[in-house]
Amino acid sequence: MYLGIDLGTSNSAVVGVDNGELRLFKTIDGQDVLPSAIHYSRGRMTIGTRAKAQAELSPGNVAQGFKRLMGTSSTIELEGTDAPLSPEEASSEIIRELLRQVAAETGSNQFAGAIITIPAAFDQMQSEATIRAAHSAGLSKVGLLQEPVAAAMAALEGATRRDGRFLVYDLGG
Repeated sequence: MYLGIDLGTSNSAVVGVDNGELRLFKTIDGQDVLPSAIHYSRGRMTIGTRAKAQAELSPGNVAQGFKRLMGTSSTIELEGTDAPLSPEEASSEIIRELLRQVAAETGSNQFAGAIITIPAAFDQMQSEATIRAAHSAGLSKVGLLQEPVAAAMAALEGATRRDGRFLVYDLGG
């Protein structure tokens, strides 16, 4: 199965072609998107909705917004861990969770490849860090696609009129 992954700053999502149909894979709690948040406490990691909910209660134990730090030497210090987390490692954990969502719904953890969307402004270092995060999460074949390009391609798919004129606005978040 080939996957499309929106590795977002605020939320992430995964789609795939399942039995010939494009399918959005839901989070374990039934949501369309997974909050891009990681919570560490007492040596245990939680990802997504529960992690985001902990941001108000124990902000020192929650990592959010780390996508903005991709490709830099910045680290994320969390009170619940012994070692700092790199933005690449944090992104890898989000991708792993997305892959678990797919495996939970399909019963398979075999993926032919994935395309991950990235901001149009990502530079080479940020793009390479995204690919390394995906490889670390277990994906061997990974391609990147800029978010506005992905949006334009999605608009073209459903378009009845193909005169080449589209306005794509990436609001984000």
